[in-house]
Amino acid sequence: MQESERLRLEAETFAYAALKPLLEGGYDIIHCLEKDVCNIIYDHRHFFSKTPKIVFSNGGAMPARDLPRCDFVQEHTDYNLARSAKGKAFMIPHGVDTELFHPGVHSDFRARHGIPEDAFVVISVGTICYWHKRMDYVIREVSGVPDAWLVIVGQECPDTPAIVQLGKELMGERIIFTKMAHHDLPQAYAAADVFVLGSLFETFGIVYIEAMAMGLPVICTDHENQKLIVKEGIFIDMKHPGALRKALEAGNRHLYAPLRNRGPQIAREFYDLRNLRQRYIEQYRRIETAETRLPRYTLGTKLSANVRNAFRRATGLFAR
Repeated sequence: MQESERLRLEAETFAYAALKPLLEGGYDIIHCLEKDVCNIIYDHRHFFSKTPKIVFSNGGAMPARDLPRCDFVQEHTDYNLARSAKGKAFMIPHGVDTELFHPGVHSDFRARHGIPEDAFVVISVGTICYWHKRMDYVIREVSGVPDAWLVIVGQECPDTPAIVQLGKELMGERIIFTKMAHHDLPQAYAAADVFVLGSLFETFGIVYIEAMAMGLPVICTDHENQKLIVKEGIFIDMKHPGALRKALEAGNRHLYAPLRNRGPQIAREFYDLRNLRQRYIEQYRRIETAETRLPRYTLGTKLSANVRNAFRRATGLFAR
């Protein structure tokens, strides 16, 4: 609760500080990524000489009932769009720079980390944790494939030391943990033969698309959202012990070849940043011409605002 309150205060102070430059900018559209920021800017639109349209980017895949106050909502998958606010939601996915992520990247990653050139290398990219990316599951599964090496690239968290210890115990020198700047990630992807992510659900999962753009087969959770994003991959029950190990065994690697060819094609067709840029422009033009409605301060809205403020004050007192 204290962490939630800290994040709320950070978002709100940022939003109020942002109002002055936003007012001076005279913007037609303001695209927000944070719920609390979106609410505050939306509630102060009457201060603008020209009322802007407020667009919320729903990166957390909130259901319609939890969305902030806004004029339009950007969803990132069709799965999330179906659960969003009808009439004001549209879908534009996250994108990838296919000039940075592509199959032709030359990499000395294996040599730098002592990985044999003929080794079968699995890569996973994400926070080294239990609760979401489930890196411990990935380690246990890959450790059961005798000829496999595992590369884990990701941020650390309180779970990380125990997961690193587990990896060293089960795989010894066959596991590599590292952190990399985003523009260096193609070096790691290019050193691998297949990409896996142990999470049971992702609101999007940009790393899927980066791996596909690099020509890597993707093994991920058998969830409708991931099927819509990856389109052509190997979808398994990530909750089931042995499922990932089976997908990685030598006898099933013949399934990878067509995915190596299709991945870059799918990335270019659906997720290339240059194509998405045009979709943003078209959507912004549509939004700009939409009718703007300022809030009406009725007895109901006043009471609602008072209830929200009382709840926030009570929450703050309780957190202290």
